[in-house]
Amino acid sequence: MIELWHEWNSVQSFKVRVVLGEKDLQWTARRVDLLKFEQLRPEYLCLNPNGVVPTLVHDGKVVLESSVICQYLDEEFPEPALML
Repeated sequence: MIELWHEWNSVQSFKVRVVLGEKDLQWTARRVDLLKFEQLRPEYLCLNPNGVVPTLVHDGKVVLESSVICQYLDEEFPEPALML
């Protein structure tokens, strides 16, 4: 199971959504409303102590930072390969 905690207007979140789409992966969206400071709520800070989006949760494993998430997805789901 893949969950993406993200904000629609975040460029970093968009980058991860593009990778998920290119790999045709099924995922559950968990919106974090930055304008309501939801990224600072205790339940979100338990996932991402940095209080930023996006955060990926894959089968219980938490992955932070958009570039790291994209690399993780490319390694876990190698087809189609998006990185050289």
